[in-house]
Amino acid sequence: MTTPRFVLMRHGETDWNTKNQYQGSSDIPLNAVGRAQAGAAAGWIAHLNPVAIWASPLERALDTARAVASFTGQQVNVDPRLAELDYGDFEGWTWEQIEKVEPGLAAWRDGESDGRWSASGETGAEVMARMGETLTHLDRVTEPGPILVCSHGTAIRLGVAALVGWDYPEIWKLASMGNCCYTEVIREFDAWRVERFNVPPQWNFSG
Repeated sequence: MTTPRFVLMRHGETDWNTKNQYQGSSDIPLNAVGRAQAGAAAGWIAHLNPVAIWASPLERALDTARAVASFTGQQVNVDPRLAELDYGDFEGWTWEQIEKVEPGLAAWRDGESDGRWSASGETGAEVMARMGETLTHLDRVTEPGPILVCSHGTAIRLGVAALVGWDYPEIWKLASMGNCCYTEVIREFDAWRVERFNVPPQWNFSG
């Protein structure tokens, strides 16, 4: 019997990543390094034999998914619920800049509380709910096997927490994911568990 599983892959590098700027819902594309990362990682991720490929609509995740699909010949499906947490007015800021005007957000970063960064943003709990709902739906409607989801660092950690039943603060016990790294979550006996976390792909895998 094929084990249901998710391969949750973070997108490749962007210019904002290199400057430690929060991207959130901002549609920042892959830079040259990120495009090279996605292309180099695609063969290894394709080797995991995904039965379906899903992606956030944000260009950096969508283009990462398309790189894998170029190996597998599959369609890339898009779901807006797989997008990154919306940081509202603080998108484009670094943590050092944010802390100067909103020092109370350190409690959010440290997992001690949840909240909306600005009126136009999302809370961690809101993203955790939508990611959990989306992944549960994809598991239900997809044949058993690896489902590749190309998404974003915080969204992936919140999705993992939702699947395995962790409380919101628990996600901050997980390290930040690297660009084009993946996390694998499997379902056994109707319970999800983390099989691998933040795995760097084997670059230029060929067979």
